[in-house]
Amino acid sequence: MPQFDILIVGGGFSGTILALHLLRQSSALSIGVMDRGSLPGRGLAYGSPHRFHLLNVPACEMSAFPDVPDDFLSWARTHYDASLQERSFPPRSIYGMYVGDLLEKTRIEQGRARFHWLRNEALSVRLRGRDVSIQTEHGPEVQARAVVLATGNFPPANPHVAGLDVPSDAYFKFPWSPAAIENIHPTKEILLLGSGLTSLDLIMALKSKGFRATIHVLSRKGLFPRARRYVRPLEPWPVFWNAKSPRTVRGLLRLVRSQVDDAAQKGIDWRAVIDSLRPVTQKIWQSLSLKEKKRFVRHVRVYWDVHRHRAAPEISDLLDDMLAEGQVRLHTGVLTKYLPQHCGAEIKYLDSKTRSEKRLQVSRVINCTGSETDCRRLDDSLVVSLLAQGLARPDPLFLGLEVDANGSLVNYKGATSRSLFAIGPPRKGVLWETTTVADIRQQAVEAAHFLVQHLEGGSHRRSRSLKTAV
Repeated sequence: MPQFDILIVGGGFSGTILALHLLRQSSALSIGVMDRGSLPGRGLAYGSPHRFHLLNVPACEMSAFPDVPDDFLSWARTHYDASLQERSFPPRSIYGMYVGDLLEKTRIEQGRARFHWLRNEALSVRLRGRDVSIQTEHGPEVQARAVVLATGNFPPANPHVAGLDVPSDAYFKFPWSPAAIENIHPTKEILLLGSGLTSLDLIMALKSKGFRATIHVLSRKGLFPRARRYVRPLEPWPVFWNAKSPRTVRGLLRLVRSQVDDAAQKGIDWRAVIDSLRPVTQKIWQSLSLKEKKRFVRHVRVYWDVHRHRAAPEISDLLDDMLAEGQVRLHTGVLTKYLPQHCGAEIKYLDSKTRSEKRLQVSRVINCTGSETDCRRLDDSLVVSLLAQGLARPDPLFLGLEVDANGSLVNYKGATSRSLFAIGPPRKGVLWETTTVADIRQQAVEAAHFLVQHLEGGSHRRSRSLKTAV
């Protein structure tokens, strides 16, 4: 049975950057990363082959290290484009190459023997005394003293709509499935459910494939992500939230709007105000009561997302052109029925403006509603295994898994685990903002420090053999 001190489940940005910091902070611990892919750091976010899939954040803000802000910019100028500017938005695939290169260099510097990449899938988990055993899709179980879930965002769930529970060749639940936009007729209309960043990515992927027909987008609020434009002056807006600020959603909205008004009077764009909240967003979230958090999720979440998680200006310009030309048509409403038909489907939706039922005839429907966060609805065997055994439980808002300040999973009795941890999106309910590079890179530094202290300290320290881990 392969054995490690720390096994990281997931090899996207979260898992790779955590492995890197563990290698840097410990000279003794053995580390494994389990992922279905063969390339570290890619995942869904940074493994895209489409040329229109750009970073949503400028190169100057994408360093993998909190204390070396220009690391990615310097790397990209050497390995990608010497003329790259601070405010450029290079392809996501370039960033994936950067993260993979960082890990490889660290492996060479710190010794390859302590690190192993396991190309496999974790199916279930069980405790073996003080250790954790992971059952895999291929090969024997893998055992570790600590297991960290770095699973990233989970796929979207099916909307609760009549007809979607019946298998149909025209419906695609997972937008990143290769089949979603393969063999698609370039002149037959399609429908995307949702208008967030996932939908925008699919529009750009279709654009890169030369798709010419109308792309219908159905959304409850009818809002696309705002553009990440830089309007002069570029001076930052000061952080205005503090211990005396409101602890209610209504009060916070008033505060933000007043700051936006003040900024506008000084000729400063609203984006600077929103960006000034980035260092304190998690503190704001944790200062709210459960009741106020629920109110935020119910009423404000969608507006926060489109203003906070913005799109590269080139992508927004392309979208504006496609909207003006009529190739993209945005519908505001709620899907009510899905009717599979020969070579396509008919969908019915309730128009939010007219309150009348409308229909669309399309060749396929792709679910772009965003990541499912309610772990009770996930069709993921590993998470199901954790919940079924009571080793984990949802957070009170069902935005992820409940964890403590160190990322330790909380079981069904409310006790924190000493061997099961999470990093990144599974911690959304506790931290809210936990999906961006800036959020996760800081988590990785702190998680690595905690795990090293936890596993190398006192009676917990035990040696591990890696002879069977290759």
